[in-house]
Amino acid sequence: YFKTLGKFIGPGFMIAVGYLDPGNWATDMEGGSSFGYRLLFIILISNIIAVFLQNLTIRLGTIAGLDLAAASRKYFHRYLNFFLYVLAEIAIIATDIAEVIGSAIALNLLFPQLPLPAGVAITAVDVFIILLFYNEEADDPDSPSSDSASLKMIRFFEMFVMMLVSAVGICFIIELAYSDIVAVDVFKGYLPTKEIFTDPDILYVAIGIIGATVMPHNLYLHSFIVQARCREWRSSRPHVVQQGDHWLIKTDPFRTDIKETVQEDYNEKSHTIVAVDSASSCVSRTGGLNLEAMRSFLDSSLKCNLHYGFIDLVVALTFAFFVNSAILVVASANFYYGPNNQQQQVEDLFSAHALLKQYLGPPAAIVFALALLCAGQSSTLTATLAGQVIMSGFLGMTTRPWIRRIVTRLIAIIPAMIAACVAGRSGLSNMLVASQVALSIQLPFAVVPLVYFTAKKKAMKLDLVVEAKDMNPEPVSMTQQ
Repeated sequence: YFKTLGKFIGPGFMIAVGYLDPGNWATDMEGGSSFGYRLLFIILISNIIAVFLQNLTIRLGTIAGLDLAAASRKYFHRYLNFFLYVLAEIAIIATDIAEVIGSAIALNLLFPQLPLPAGVAITAVDVFIILLFYNEEADDPDSPSSDSASLKMIRFFEMFVMMLVSAVGICFIIELAYSDIVAVDVFKGYLPTKEIFTDPDILYVAIGIIGATVMPHNLYLHSFIVQARCREWRSSRPHVVQQGDHWLIKTDPFRTDIKETVQEDYNEKSHTIVAVDSASSCVSRTGGLNLEAMRSFLDSSLKCNLHYGFIDLVVALTFAFFVNSAILVVASANFYYGPNNQQQQVEDLFSAHALLKQYLGPPAAIVFALALLCAGQSSTLTATLAGQVIMSGFLGMTTRPWIRRIVTRLIAIIPAMIAACVAGRSGLSNMLVASQVALSIQLPFAVVPLVYFTAKKKAMKLDLVVEAKDMNPEPVSMTQQ
């Protein structure tokens, strides 16, 4: 079980990166420093919502074999599709801006002599280097170049991101050790209080936390990257060919039999209709073909993919939940309660770093900056990949990948560079907040299509390939319940 699970671990952590980005840091820090532990309940609710939505993306990518952007292009009118594409690109740019700013701030905190514009420029270089290892065709289940070597590259990319995410978690474990925390108060924070819904200030920050947690680009990215694990399963779908009065069923060589259920006097009886020839991986049956008999064959493999994909998601988002809670707890313990119960409201990441250095000492401040750098860099990588998925899915473009990377990165870097040069720290902090507002506005335009597609029987179907005599191969669909 765990050996198989290990093959599916990866996509969930790629998605978890979006729940640890600098935008989350800003809202969690503000919530903890202003209202104590009360907003831990909102973090809990946000993660539950995220698990539900990301599970829908797993089902879309696994069953339909489409990412959210590609499904929009396939089923929506071209004008609606283009409208959604523009909104998605705006969200990607807003996300990328936040990640670039977060990394630039972290570099400035670690190296005070490094100018902020130089930090912005440095964050752009590593993306191109790391993405050289990533072959986007490897995640396309229909790509002829999709092979085991490409999957290894995908795994390398995922492992690198997991290392960065793990570094963030380790850093905040250290921060928690430095902080003076009352466990009972922390656990009470996960219980709802009426102030969250009646106090306008708390409600505003709560909405910001939800908007920063449920990231639109994750819905596009997750439905794309899960398809790499489905490639072997989709390629092993039965291919049925009619030869005279026989049906030749090419199937999985590891399958020993295929069963059908027969209704006899209101009693269901199950028996084997075909037996697999392990040498040829083919079976034959005389007479008509009962396509419904193949449902169990497809469902067994499908349920395996969905199960392990969901476990990967839950493990990764539980880790993200811990880190987000840790950020708010550290802010609450040190800034809301603080030494001698003196409340210090955090205005931005710079002031949070300065206060941690004052209260807990330089080592804690350095760990904070390192965690921010790892979070920003890992988020930058996944946001760049999500931008490629969106452009390819919505528009079906075949432009060379490196050209798209340069364009999307320049669009994100230019405004961040201008803000750093003109307004310095305050400019970057204001742009970071503005990027989260843009994401909150775009979120419904990603969630509604996702729910629509996963509820659409025409989209959520499994296909057998049936080739009758004197006919071209034709897919026969069976709806997944």
